[in-house]
Amino acid sequence: MGEMFASGSTTHARALGHRLEAARRRAFVGRAAEIAAFRAALADAAASTVLFVHGAGGTGKTALLRRFVSEAENLGRRVVRTGPYRAASSLNLLRAELALLAPPGHEADDGAAPPVLLVDDFDGWAEAETCLREALLPTLPVGTVVVLAGRRPPGLEWTTDPGWQELLSVHELGDLSLDEARLLLDRRSVPRDRHDVLLAVADGNPLALLVATDALGAGASDDDVRLAVAHVVLDRVVGELPSPAHRRALELCAANQPATEATLAPLSGLVPGPGAPGAVGDPTELFRWLRSLPFVEAEPGGLRVRPFVCQAIGTEWRWRGPAPDGASAAAREVAPAGPAARRPRAGRAPAAAPTVAPVAAPDRDAFESEVREALRSWRRPDLLAKNPLVRTRMVAERPEKDRVAALRHVLQEALDEMSQDPREAKSHRALVATYLGGAPTQEAAAERLGLPFSTYRRHLGQGLAVLVSLLWWRETRGEHAG
Repeated sequence: MGEMFASGSTTHARALGHRLEAARRRAFVGRAAEIAAFRAALADAAASTVLFVHGAGGTGKTALLRRFVSEAENLGRRVVRTGPYRAASSLNLLRAELALLAPPGHEADDGAAPPVLLVDDFDGWAEAETCLREALLPTLPVGTVVVLAGRRPPGLEWTTDPGWQELLSVHELGDLSLDEARLLLDRRSVPRDRHDVLLAVADGNPLALLVATDALGAGASDDDVRLAVAHVVLDRVVGELPSPAHRRALELCAANQPATEATLAPLSGLVPGPGAPGAVGDPTELFRWLRSLPFVEAEPGGLRVRPFVCQAIGTEWRWRGPAPDGASAAAREVAPAGPAARRPRAGRAPAAAPTVAPVAAPDRDAFESEVREALRSWRRPDLLAKNPLVRTRMVAERPEKDRVAALRHVLQEALDEMSQDPREAKSHRALVATYLGGAPTQEAAAERLGLPFSTYRRHLGQGLAVLVSLLWWRETRGEHAG
């Protein structure tokens, strides 16, 4: 059956299948909590029998389900995996397959272990979800383990039902930790001196990491690696967007983090395109749409796009070049590079589209590198004197005759501006601890802040993006962001 896959202990007799499984197991990293929950469900009929795994595209849901297949078959459990949903046949095929393995009335103690059902791409089963939840799954024998994997979390029909609450275990797949990501790169034989470059591009997303390692292995330059990752992320994770207004809304959200409904005000006059939903041009509906995306996270201050998606949006925009008619203000705002690229938040810069065309992307990228280098050289006036930033307009406008002192003053002003925005408090502390506080290493800075290293790196990356945006605003506009 092309849409349903049943497997059992015969898998190990197939040489090719065994080699595939062995290679996949060697390459698999992380997800210890999810594997432990699955093993517990296999071992104890009283444990949660429905695992709901969700996460943005590229987080490794399919790879995890393959690992579940291996775990189940090693214990002699029969496994049924669904293929892509087809309205005309998938549900009937699933019923038939389960009836063969677990006929109605079958009990776990009659000699045969109950089956394991794995439903990948559960979002595609939306049309049949009610039938699965209300009619099919309740007929399965006690001890059956069900795994539903999709991009979106379970709906209220699952989480508020007292019956499913006792059987449901929800697991959100996020990015790999820094240690797990480095382990993945090691297993892909990536030289250690290239790890930081790939981690900056992929930010722990497994799919992005794998694409980056493949591009690097093919001899691609750093820029080509970034572009290869951006194309895959936008194609496989973001996917096709409903209209140009939705694309611009996403770009604005990526460039203004945390983004609020007011962030989308410049889009209110857009006209819906052919076949586009009625939400086009309505900031309220566009904001709700953004909030529904699996790679957008909601927090008290607004919405944030996951860093690896922000990176992809900025890279792809710079590759395309500025819109020919200058209409895509949102795209211009995403042009700054970095995992948390955005327009300045400190001081709340105006939400209207900028009236000054952006400087060419290479200049903007060089500017970001120069800011980073200036921070690293904070205690070295001899190095600061050689930094190209001493020749910028924002430094020349300072009253100090000493260009090094003027540059330090400009950097300190931008840092002070960040400190006034409560939403940037964590990223501000990470910057100060790393560059101004005298920490000998980033690990030491993380320890001083009492943060796990991966959390510290996220705050630091976010802080650098905000600081660069504030300084870029000042340099290109001749004014403070506030």
